[in-house]
Amino acid sequence: MKILGKFLKILGKIVLTLTSFLIVCVLLYFGKLKFEELQAHREIKEVQAEMKPLSAEYIPENISILSIGEAAHGCKEMQELKLSVFKEMVEKRGFTAFALEADYGECAEINRYIEGGEGSAVEMVQKFAFPIYHTKEMAELISWMRDWNESAPEEKKVRFYGFDMQDPEGSYAFLKEYSLSHKLTTEEEFSKNLDCIKGENFSLNEKNAGEVIAFLDSLKEKVEESPEEVQTERGNTADEQDVTEKQASNDNRDSTEKKEFQERQDFLMELNTVRQAAETWLSKEDSSVLRDRDMEENVKKILEIEQKIGSGKLVISAHDGHIQKENPIYNSMGVLLTKDFGEAYYAIGTDNWKVTDNIKVLGEAKRTVQSFVSVDPLAAQARFAKGKQYALYFSGITDEKSKVYQLIHTPMKMLQLGEGYTFVMRFFPKSYRVKSAPVQRYDSMIYLYEGNPIEILEKK
Repeated sequence: MKILGKFLKILGKIVLTLTSFLIVCVLLYFGKLKFEELQAHREIKEVQAEMKPLSAEYIPENISILSIGEAAHGCKEMQELKLSVFKEMVEKRGFTAFALEADYGECAEINRYIEGGEGSAVEMVQKFAFPIYHTKEMAELISWMRDWNESAPEEKKVRFYGFDMQDPEGSYAFLKEYSLSHKLTTEEEFSKNLDCIKGENFSLNEKNAGEVIAFLDSLKEKVEESPEEVQTERGNTADEQDVTEKQASNDNRDSTEKKEFQERQDFLMELNTVRQAAETWLSKEDSSVLRDRDMEENVKKILEIEQKIGSGKLVISAHDGHIQKENPIYNSMGVLLTKDFGEAYYAIGTDNWKVTDNIKVLGEAKRTVQSFVSVDPLAAQARFAKGKQYALYFSGITDEKSKVYQLIHTPMKMLQLGEGYTFVMRFFPKSYRVKSAPVQRYDSMIYLYEGNPIEILEKK
């Protein structure tokens, strides 16, 4: 018994020592994190002299694609920036299209509302597969676009697109209506091949993906047998007395041709994005690599459409991780767009000092509201800006000896919060922060001191 007692006593001391050591390590670890936060929060007066508002006047005129990123999907202010940036580029630079990190099919349906269709903006946001877009802020973006179109001349009207492909359900109804009305297939044949992407009956998988792709390709081949025509110039009128009548006739003809062209392009784009969704079941490539490459391909095709019916200038919006011009892990969408378009692609990143985010719980069908700190020293300076928000336009910061120039060329931690939360993230801040020099990833950045959670509107 004495031996057992001594053993237990020694064991108790070992456990106590290990526990104490563990507590000290935890305290030191979190103490280090807190110290890092305090250091990053220090005032940098030189930054205040470079603070600018969001304005098109600081953005180059030779760009055809401008991207606005978001450091966190579930932040209200990030969604408000979509409208702020788009309005600025439409009103001052003549941009005519907005494209979102959402599926093409659901956005095409929203665009039909923007162009005068039935419904309401609040009803339209429910079309999105991603609940992060079921918000008042997204409804305001859609409402503004519809209101703009009501008074804008034809050449300045705006359109709404999506460039993602993760939720092909939104394309089912339009693909069916177009296929049957243009006699491309029978209803029986369509249902046999594509009912697997229909709403609640969604059953696209590796077993049927090949058949789906073959059917989509057959529809595309039939459509492409008839060449597309878009009339962009009105005919000359020799008789002055007939000018008004002929002009009205030309306007009606142009409007009809443009509508037919858009419907045809919507059909081809939705065929393509559904095909991309099917390919993910068969490809052995990393899903992130494949998705970003597909998104870049879709952005390029949307730009081609706009070059025919609009200004050929496009605002796109996605997570910072997708729009950034440099990515050390893989070729994301922004990296590919930079390679293809060079200076014609312009990326605006975003960051918060602190964000309270409405974020999906990883692996569960529920959301939670959680707060995170970026420890970005430039985001910390937003507390001194008007409205606690400002922009830095990197091309205008040229003095290599200045404090701000050195900062934007120095690797620093920035927020990149995905759509998935787990408590483990609290112990590993690297899971929601990236370290890089801002100028390497973006052309400019918008900094906010605080961000608030989105409020998801319930479907009525």
